[in-house]
Amino acid sequence: MPPPPVAPPSPPVIPATAPAIPSTPSAPPPVTSSAPATPPAPPAAPPSHIPPPTPQELKKEAPKEQNTTREIPKETAKPKKQEAPAAKRSGLIPAMLVLLVLIIIGGGVVFFASKELGKNVDPPVVKTAAGNPSVNEANYIRIGWQKEAYQVLRDYMAATEAKDKIPFILNGPELAARIEDFYGGGMIIDSDTPADTFSVYDLSEEDRKRGLFMMIYDQPPQFEMKEFFRPLASLEVQYGVDEADLLLSTLARVGNFAMEPLRVHAFFKRTPEGLKLDWEIFAQTKYRTFQNFVELPEAGQTGVFRVFVVEDVPDKGRAVPGTRTYRVVDPANTTDIARVNVKVDSDTG
Repeated sequence: MPPPPVAPPSPPVIPATAPAIPSTPSAPPPVTSSAPATPPAPPAAPPSHIPPPTPQELKKEAPKEQNTTREIPKETAKPKKQEAPAAKRSGLIPAMLVLLVLIIIGGGVVFFASKELGKNVDPPVVKTAAGNPSVNEANYIRIGWQKEAYQVLRDYMAATEAKDKIPFILNGPELAARIEDFYGGGMIIDSDTPADTFSVYDLSEEDRKRGLFMMIYDQPPQFEMKEFFRPLASLEVQYGVDEADLLLSTLARVGNFAMEPLRVHAFFKRTPEGLKLDWEIFAQTKYRTFQNFVELPEAGQTGVFRVFVVEDVPDKGRAVPGTRTYRVVDPANTTDIARVNVKVDSDTG
């Protein structure tokens, strides 16, 4: 009788644990050893009924794990990156709209302004009262005569000969011989008193209604600086306490270096031919003929002058019984004076 069959030996019992996936596909599975284990213990070998993963499977699974871990921060970071540009664009659009509106408004203003300025504006219509002589006369007496007077002065100053000045002079034909004798037949230059430098002097309304008008030229004293270097006087002399000696009077008086002031009175008389210049008062005030007549008298010399006559005290306190003293003054140059004693019972006194 044959012997009974012997059962095969049972495999060794190994605790079941999940197989560890190596970090790299090429790593071989761990091998068990009968040697005593040292900490840390290596992982146990997988059971025989669970096959180890192949390298192809590890290659496929590894990228999946990496993709999942990398996609998470990308998805969460996308909204954060898109919030900043949205905020900037939301503030930029209104600013651009406002700028566009301002540009349109400015262009419109420039266009309409240039269009309006380019139009030919009609000049204002000046209403003239040609049919009202009283209004024209009042306007002429007030300011209308000034334009005509300036023109007469310009024409008179421009003439360089006596015969050319006569048409602008009051009673010119009667004074022609006297004017010729006064200027001596030479060239007359009146550039020192230009017509445009005369100023208007308003006479009373009654005088203007009678056709009398007046203009004045006034030039104050002037100094020639090249001749103005002079010694200084003491304070006593400057304030009039002491009298300056002869040397100081000659070299230091301001009056010795100052040019004489020039004042000219121009009277106009209205005539049918227009305004005419009173040459007698013009020549007297400009050339100071009254001063020459008083300070440099000649025997038998006579003259006609326009002056102011004012009653005055006797000269140097020398009163003459039965007489009155009058001061005769040039109207333009008030320093040109003369005192005249006149009997009380006479026609002049």
